[in-house]
Amino acid sequence: MAISRWQPLVAGGALTTVALVSLLPGIGRAAGWQYKVSELKPGVFAWVPEDVIEADGDPQYERAGNAGFVITSEGVVVVNATNSPFHAREVLYEIRHRTDQPVRYLIDTGSASDETMGNQVFGDLQASILSTPRIQAEIRDRGQALLQREAGSEEFQRRLRGIHITPPNQTFDSAETLTLGGQTIQVIAFAGLDAVAVQVPGVKAVYMGDLFENQYFPKLDSRDIQHWIAALREAEALDADVYVPGHGDPGTKENVREFRQFLEWLTREIETRQAAGKTLDQTKAELLPFRQYPWHAGELAQDLVSDLYQQLATHGSSASATPHP
Repeated sequence: MAISRWQPLVAGGALTTVALVSLLPGIGRAAGWQYKVSELKPGVFAWVPEDVIEADGDPQYERAGNAGFVITSEGVVVVNATNSPFHAREVLYEIRHRTDQPVRYLIDTGSASDETMGNQVFGDLQASILSTPRIQAEIRDRGQALLQREAGSEEFQRRLRGIHITPPNQTFDSAETLTLGGQTIQVIAFAGLDAVAVQVPGVKAVYMGDLFENQYFPKLDSRDIQHWIAALREAEALDADVYVPGHGDPGTKENVREFRQFLEWLTREIETRQAAGKTLDQTKAELLPFRQYPWHAGELAQDLVSDLYQQLATHGSSASATPHP
């Protein structure tokens, strides 16, 4: 089931679309930003930016990722801080527009820069920043790598001006349950992946981070495709009817299934061509563009095929052996 952009998911849900024009300090350019905030369930919100390639932050993650927040009578829980302090302050503005309760927690669902480079905004508010030890370490490592690249590049210095990498200051291993203002929030780590989901079981909503992209092509990076597909199956089995992706509009279980089936299809197509002895270039020529998937972030499709081809050639995969419903 496809959900059209810029519509509220839940009947009666409040939707705010905001257009902002700002001058970033030190950047010297005016930028027009548009995003929407949807109240998916009572007190449960998604912040979704428009599909824009940005000139600031980590150049490997040029799109702002989605964020979310849960408002309770005893404080606010934020999920992901998007890709810059600028956008994180937009999220904070939307929170302050609705409540004066303090931000108690920020949960990082992964280590990618489009999810975490705004962490400093909530760290400055003395919020507990929560994730797994592996995600914490990866954010630290990513910060060190960016600092090294920044030291020898004026371009990087400009892109990263005002950004301070802020890793989680609180960790958990496989699961964590937060109870705040009568609302239970469950944080779930997936086996074999540096990724977590945030479930609000009382309202059947789940924040998935970039484990789920709704009509956007994903980045594979070093993520194991077998574990990724297994994690999506686990997510589909949750008692939830709203899934907030890393990019794109909030979706349904069917949208998660569609994304999982795309990964399974691509795995099978690449394995078939590898078994026939076809090179990466031949595989790309036959598969790209993905005409049956007219999704956003089409420029990522080349790298997705290359990275998955290399992973399957090196490690193999049994992901495609399991038929999907």
